[in-house]
Amino acid sequence: MEAFRLFATLPYERVSFSVMEKEMGISRGSMIYYFKNKEGLFREVVHTFVYGASSVKAVPDAYKLSLCSFYNYFIETLDSEQKRLSGIGIANINEALMRIENSALTYIPNFKAQTAQWYEEELQIWKSVIENAISIREIKSPVDPVALSYLFEDCYIGRSFHGVFTKTGCDIDKLKQTYDAIYALLK
Repeated sequence: MEAFRLFATLPYERVSFSVMEKEMGISRGSMIYYFKNKEGLFREVVHTFVYGASSVKAVPDAYKLSLCSFYNYFIETLDSEQKRLSGIGIANINEALMRIENSALTYIPNFKAQTAQWYEEELQIWKSVIENAISIREIKSPVDPVALSYLFEDCYIGRSFHGVFTKTGCDIDKLKQTYDAIYALLK
């Protein structure tokens, strides 16, 4: 968590081992043992906080049986993560993630390709949930599951990007309102 805070608030090149030791209270030797180098620790931060925390992949399978349950669980996850990080002094998770992603573009080889793959995996999850919602008649047919996948994912990404430029980050309530409006149109 402290590593996330450091990389979210300082440029990558300014997060030295001495800064990490002081701020995290962990010896350089321990960091090297577990992560090999600063890039290894940074990769773990990216994996955990960029690809892990704000991902529909974190939604348990039981919630994937209903589109409404799925997106509501996802929103609850985003809200919990926002509150958790606020508790460690990260008032705007979207701004923090933007800083980390910007550094990752420079310092992690293949970050663009990895992120494109992550995005495709996210879309596939949305598509699967939407196809199931069609098959159980939760939503009306005919609808294009691929187009709806993009719509739901892009609403989240757009709201997150907008959140970068606000005081507290993504407005979770507005994201929920948007998802609810789309869902109502599909019923």
